[in-house]
Amino acid sequence: MNIVMLVLILSLLVISAECKKGSFKAAEEARWLVAQGNWGTMSYKKPDEPTAPLSTVVSFADAKGGIFFYLMGPQSLDACLTLSEAELKPFTNFAGAACGTDGSADPEDPRCAKLSLTGKVAPCESEESCALGKAALFEQHPEMKEWPTSHNFVVHEFMITDLWMIYSYGGGSTISPEDFISAQPKHHPGGKTIEESEELSDMKIKTEDVVKKDPVPHWDKKVERARWIVSKSVWTTVSTISVRLDGSPWGNIRSLVDGASLESSTGKPIFYLPSPDPTSIDVAQNHNISLQFSEASLAERLDDDGNTCGGKDAMDPLCGQLMISGIAKKVTCPEMLKTAQEAFKERHPLAPWLAKGGAHTGGNYFTIEPEKITLLDYYGGATEIDVKDYLDWEKPSSSMMAIAKRMLRGTI
Repeated sequence: MNIVMLVLILSLLVISAECKKGSFKAAEEARWLVAQGNWGTMSYKKPDEPTAPLSTVVSFADAKGGIFFYLMGPQSLDACLTLSEAELKPFTNFAGAACGTDGSADPEDPRCAKLSLTGKVAPCESEESCALGKAALFEQHPEMKEWPTSHNFVVHEFMITDLWMIYSYGGGSTISPEDFISAQPKHHPGGKTIEESEELSDMKIKTEDVVKKDPVPHWDKKVERARWIVSKSVWTTVSTISVRLDGSPWGNIRSLVDGASLESSTGKPIFYLPSPDPTSIDVAQNHNISLQFSEASLAERLDDDGNTCGGKDAMDPLCGQLMISGIAKKVTCPEMLKTAQEAFKERHPLAPWLAKGGAHTGGNYFTIEPEKITLLDYYGGATEIDVKDYLDWEKPSSSMMAIAKRMLRGTI
């Protein structure tokens, strides 16, 4: 073997080792995010609607690398569980910032970890796994102990077949289930954050300017509550039918805006998809999507002690969750783009690219044309909201903006 060949082989071995090291860091980060989190979005599809993704909020527990759910009735479905580091600390002192130890990164920032786990959800099979899952669920979600037995809650286990994650610059990457299970939870912050620069001081605002401007609508005001949730949200899970996974349901985290305030909201939030993003690829082939929102992600729903939804579990009916399913539509109207970018500038100051035409990779702004809207914000199950009522709603106001909006709709 000559010297050149030996050097080439050694170089390839070093590259392979570094790639493996990088992959295992991602696995450690994934285990950390699962261990730190306790709720996420489950994307799924009905057997009779294989091209239309649906979604719901689910609480979960991590036990020895296994992921468990407490669901009503035995279910067996292909699903994707999507998590965001932004959910770990929804409260922040910065407009639109919702990620990192002090809320100093935007949910769409690559350094704000995002994880999508795909696999099979089914009732636990062995007594050992059922006991392990139930103990972990009850420890992490004490409220579950009090959930009505008449609702037939069953411990379910998640058999993971694919993991996709982004937690730093350079794009997303896949993680093998084997690496995920064998890794230890370890946080790998994804590079220098804006908190280390002087720019942060220019973004500080009073907390009261972000939260509690608009009281939480009462549970029986369904349309108003739905519009309030969308307007107050700064990120969502976009569920699609995956191209990469041959038609499996999939979810991905995106930052969004629905106007700069409730007064300027339309009910049709806008988000940005970079061209290489898996969601962009999915939408190009199938325009059907769903957007999932949870009050567990809102600063407005934290109590004085910092508890999400006043200490209630993310699956508690009193912690509102909203799903909008419909058609992803590219935003091309110049005025609409300008308005959206102005809203991104105000609501997402730590993601300035969202107000300046998007990512360097190229991409497009999208909104959703709603076809079905469901809201769970009280006992008795979810309510389906009339799409027209939802889109026609506006915050009661005598302002010129409200009058102008009614004129545009031709109602005055």
